[in-house]
Amino acid sequence: MTPHLVTLLVDSDELSREMVRRRLEQAGLEVTLERPGGLAAQQTIAESHPDVIIVAVEPPIQRALQVIDFARALLPGAMLVAYSREWSPHLERRLLQAGVNDFVHGSLSRERFIEVAARARAMAIRRAKLASDEIAPVGRVVTVVGQKGGIGKTTTSTNLAAAIAASGQRSVLLIDLDTRFGDVAIMLDVKPEYTVSEVAREAQYLDREVFHRVLLRHESGAYVLPAPRDYRSWLNCTPEEIQRLIRFAATLFDVVICDTPGTYNDVVGAAVEVSDRVVAVTSTDPASLKNAALLVEHLRMLGRPEDALLVTLVHGHGEAAPRREEVEFVIGHPVNFEVPFDPAVRKATQAGVPVVCYRPGAPAARVFEALAAAVAGYPPPPGEREVRGRFFGVFGRKARHGGVKPGRERAAV
Repeated sequence: MTPHLVTLLVDSDELSREMVRRRLEQAGLEVTLERPGGLAAQQTIAESHPDVIIVAVEPPIQRALQVIDFARALLPGAMLVAYSREWSPHLERRLLQAGVNDFVHGSLSRERFIEVAARARAMAIRRAKLASDEIAPVGRVVTVVGQKGGIGKTTTSTNLAAAIAASGQRSVLLIDLDTRFGDVAIMLDVKPEYTVSEVAREAQYLDREVFHRVLLRHESGAYVLPAPRDYRSWLNCTPEEIQRLIRFAATLFDVVICDTPGTYNDVVGAAVEVSDRVVAVTSTDPASLKNAALLVEHLRMLGRPEDALLVTLVHGHGEAAPRREEVEFVIGHPVNFEVPFDPAVRKATQAGVPVVCYRPGAPAARVFEALAAAVAGYPPPPGEREVRGRFFGVFGRKARHGGVKPGRERAAV
């Protein structure tokens, strides 16, 4: 049974308001309250806390935007719908930035209002289930963290998503939560349409069809939700909204991967809190190792199980590097995966393609594939152990003999 919804219709044109009210009621959504707009609408929103607010947007649009901004600030969980006979990219963008969940424009057809009513009912059912804990994430949430820029964190995230999708064994969504740069879209050569900051505000009442429609799909089969281009857009997102988005995504995908910035902020903390696995990426740079040690200690303080943390050591150059046991001693945790220096990674990045797609079978690609299998929970591909063994053998000889012949070093990578 669908819970009762309090619906407010805001339109200064009485004839237009009557037409929209009839179409909504024909679609099964009863209009509980009607107001012409302005202060009267804002007062009703403050007093009645409607579940659904439907606002006419006609010139001057600033009046409608004031109502929408007020409603979104006061009722972050309400469903906001705008409608207008006019449309422009600027208007739609402005409405989405204000927090509108749906924009009906043009002929205002009966079919579009049927869609609005269906979304409202779906929202009510989902909210009721969330309140009673009847719905829970079923997919795995994996957050990729690294406390320094330029260590291969986003490279790891994009290759994990592409490898999982290419395996055909799990569906996967990559969410770019990098609040500083957000390079996932660039590294995968996709053009953002909707971003995390726009979607997070409405995650609690999104349905499967609408959510899939705002995602990008990479050629590997992985779905992508990019970060906003402007870092100021993150100011519109709260950690709670980010967590709600991740949990919702985990009900639709087998694996949700969250890429994060090179610093531990409240967004990273929110993602880690709802994660099943944390992949901590570090390089052999002393500053990166120091930060990785602090991160491992912090995650232990949070009570994260040891087996839920996978430390991944990424070699960004072919020069001498610390031995594995030395790295483990510094960070206080086993190195679970080690990505060797591989020129194919840089070439793949320049081409806007993950190395697991650009050159499958390359040493780095095979390690990423094994890491993907570990976090997604399916059998690892054959041959990864051989690659890691050969890599460790080379650096073991380097440590013992103080150097490696150039030909042998290239053979390892």
